[in-house]
Amino acid sequence: MNISSLASNNDGYIWHYPQFTANIRNTFTITRKPMKSSIKIFLVLPFIVYLSGCAELAKHAETIKPTAKLAGARIANINFDKVDLVFDLEVDNKNPIALDLAGLDYDFKIENQSLVSGVTAKAIKLKANSTSPVQLPVTLKFDDLKKLPGEIWDKDSLSYDLNTTFNVILPIIGNYAIPVAKQGELPVPKVPEIKIKDVKVKKLNFTTADVVAQVEVNNPNNFSMILKSFNYNLNVNQKNWGQGEITKSSEIPSKGKGIIDIPLKLDLFSMGSAAVALLQNKSPVDYQLTGNATVDTGLEMLKGYDLPLDIKGTTPLQ
Repeated sequence: MNISSLASNNDGYIWHYPQFTANIRNTFTITRKPMKSSIKIFLVLPFIVYLSGCAELAKHAETIKPTAKLAGARIANINFDKVDLVFDLEVDNKNPIALDLAGLDYDFKIENQSLVSGVTAKAIKLKANSTSPVQLPVTLKFDDLKKLPGEIWDKDSLSYDLNTTFNVILPIIGNYAIPVAKQGELPVPKVPEIKIKDVKVKKLNFTTADVVAQVEVNNPNNFSMILKSFNYNLNVNQKNWGQGEITKSSEIPSKGKGIIDIPLKLDLFSMGSAAVALLQNKSPVDYQLTGNATVDTGLEMLKGYDLPLDIKGTTPLQ
């Protein structure tokens, strides 16, 4: 077969056979097509897939944010020195996977003044598709209240404000903060004021003396108090006058006073003439009262409190 002509152009090469017609000639045409558009599609396609995936993940991220709330607040322990509070919180995780609670920030305010703040660094696993309880213990020392300006310590109850922030680690998003706040009031129990009001001589002879030391208890609280038992050791003018236990309960009304009588029988023969002269002259005496008292109060959590005693003063002898 003779080739009559050979032509070339920018689109490729074409061989011509004169013995065929123009229609047949086209069947033997070989063309090299450009590849620029195919390369562009190859490069752009992964980027489109990436954007689509990010959009889908971002959409999913909106659905996995957990919620938190305060389920309750309670007094775990209270005495005349401090109060231990426990705040019961709950975190609701509706995801099919468990999440990590990285930490819990908190700030505890009394009468709008920050007293206790901190971060619980203990990691907690939030179970999948469930509500996880989280406890936040807070201890408030009453000595810290006495340092606050104003007359805060004189109040019977104080308003508090607890602000917490849960730090939850979420997929894609990372750290996610959930704020939870709680306001309320808590009682402030104050130690009763105890002193010996006076010492009365009931009976005096050459060898013995019957006297009664009247112990005055002042209750500064807005709830009543009951002294269930009273162990004592009494020294007068650096001499021991007696020790024992009062088992009879005495109720002290709120914002009121009560008297507890301590009966004493003195052996003047062993105490000497100085004690006899003291009782006869009825001069004021110095005393030291030590021991402890078991106290019940009107507060549910403040029962059977062991109140230590170490009281010094001067009282009249009548």
